Amino acid sequence: MASPKVSSARLIVCYAAILGTLPYLILKASWVTGGGLGLRDPSFVDSDLMLFANLLTGGMDVVAVVLALAFTYSWGRRIPAPLVLFPIWIGTGLLAPIVLNLPVIVADLAEPRLTEMPLENWVWAVVYGGFAWQGILLLTAFVLYARDRWWFVVTGTVKPGTLGVPGVLGIVAAFVCAIGHTIWAFGSGGMSARGQDVVLAVLGVLAAIALATVSQGRFWPRLVLVWTGAGAMAGTGAWGLFSALTMASADRIPVLAGQVIGGVLLMTSVLRRLPAVEQTT
Repeated sequence: MASPKVSSARLIVCYAAILGTLPYLILKASWVTGGGLGLRDPSFVDSDLMLFANLLTGGMDVVAVVLALAFTYSWGRRIPAPLVLFPIWIGTGLLAPIVLNLPVIVADLAEPRLTEMPLENWVWAVVYGGFAWQGILLLTAFVLYARDRWWFVVTGTVKPGTLGVPGVLGIVAAFVCAIGHTIWAFGSGGMSARGQDVVLAVLGVLAAIALATVSQGRFWPRLVLVWTGAGAMAGTGAWGLFSALTMASADRIPVLAGQVIGGVLLMTSVLRRLPAVEQTT
């Protein structure tokens, strides 16, 4: 039986998303092979730690390319759900806050940067512009894919039920982490970092509220809020932990660890309600 034809719109979204990964992948390929593209100080990427970090982040963009293809072509619907959902959940958590914080990032990039920075000014614009591009288009491709594969989620509501201990702990963790990010937003970091803290605080609170009210009304808007907020907590928390541990900056580790755990608890709790989804007429 022939595979159904892929619409032109989905093909455009898919390959536009892949196009958005290329500048970042070119930078990473240059740096891991000893090139100096975009570097003011080539020694910045000479350490084993930076080699690992560049391979890791470059590999994440390769995964984004595979996901874009899987979300578009029919073979992607045959991939076991966890193998698709986990990477795009983390991807949502890393990319959605950048998209939401984009106006602040643009304003920050417009300010003159120190000449002693190890990277050329244009690198920041390429990296964050690429992330925002991927965030919009890759998540659009995922929404179209999820609508086809799990259509019942879009039209259903959830029967009343209890959140359980994991759900309650996840909600508490979300509010605690929101307080932590709010405090950091008024700290001494750069404009983009402080804007990111505000976004993460808001997403965490919205995810907590959505989970607490998951049995009220349509399921999918609450699932989207929990998916995005919990993903932001887990994804940015994990990356923050990696940065804190490798840079010997221990002051934020407790909040970031709680953020990762809370994000996992929120997401696990909302997924546990999927069997309770019922169709409405």
